[in-house]
Amino acid sequence: MTQEQADGLHGALNDGSSGGPSGGLSEPRELLNAPLLDMHRALTSLIDRLATLDRYNQRIEACTDPELRLVMASQRDATRKHVAMLLEWMRRRDPKLDKELRDALFKAGPIAAQYHYDEGI
Repeated sequence: MTQEQADGLHGALNDGSSGGPSGGLSEPRELLNAPLLDMHRALTSLIDRLATLDRYNQRIEACTDPELRLVMASQRDATRKHVAMLLEWMRRRDPKLDKELRDALFKAGPIAAQYHYDEGI
């Protein structure tokens, strides 16, 4: 898939205008309200930004030119900011996500320990 095709697919998923009868949605668009569609757009954008972050990390690791590595690292860092902004937008609009993020993030100690997972797993 070319970048142009990927961008077109991202746009279709993001605005629900194409990509099949539901435009990447699981349910018919007419059954969904505007805030839910905006959340879908944010989630789709987040997925896209995370994939972009992964691609940049791989490209930077494989790159042999130090100056190009710096340029791509700058692009990757901007993508990290986009990820953070999208998460914050979603957190502000979804009280349950807000609670989960507040409970899970920026805590010391083992990550799984705070969830009391069965030690036998």
